[in-house]
Amino acid sequence: MKKTKHLAGWGRATFLLMAAVCLLLFVTGVVMFVLPVSELLEMTPTQASWRHAAGVVHGVSTWLFCIMCGRGVWPHVRVMWHKQSETMKWALGLMNLVLLAVIALGGLALLYGSPDLHDWASPLHFWMGAVCPLVFLAHTWRRFIPSKFEQNL
Repeated sequence: MKKTKHLAGWGRATFLLMAAVCLLLFVTGVVMFVLPVSELLEMTPTQASWRHAAGVVHGVSTWLFCIMCGRGVWPHVRVMWHKQSETMKWALGLMNLVLLAVIALGGLALLYGSPDLHDWASPLHFWMGAVCPLVFLAHTWRRFIPSKFEQNL
């Protein structure tokens, strides 16, 4: 009988899909930050196309991110919430959850807010999104190192 390791609410495919969606959000966010909409009239047609494509992909990726949160994050939180034996890992997970929630609220403010709110929220949303992968990697670094069980296979 094959021994399975405890996945803490995450399957390999779900984890990889969530990581891919987060990478798409990060890359498209950087493109939109580097090519701000306020400079659209001065952009070349190629730059304007990249800016537009990044906005569309960012929006679609946000929708996929919400699906992946329901598929992976909430089951993970449900399983791990009371397992606080590794304090630092648990704290990083909580920080990641709070950071993602604030980024999501900032995204809603950018999408539906007034222009004044947009000017205030845009840099905050970007920089929090830029820091989020570091918190994610700090929380999940063990996932990228093969376990002794996998090395023996």
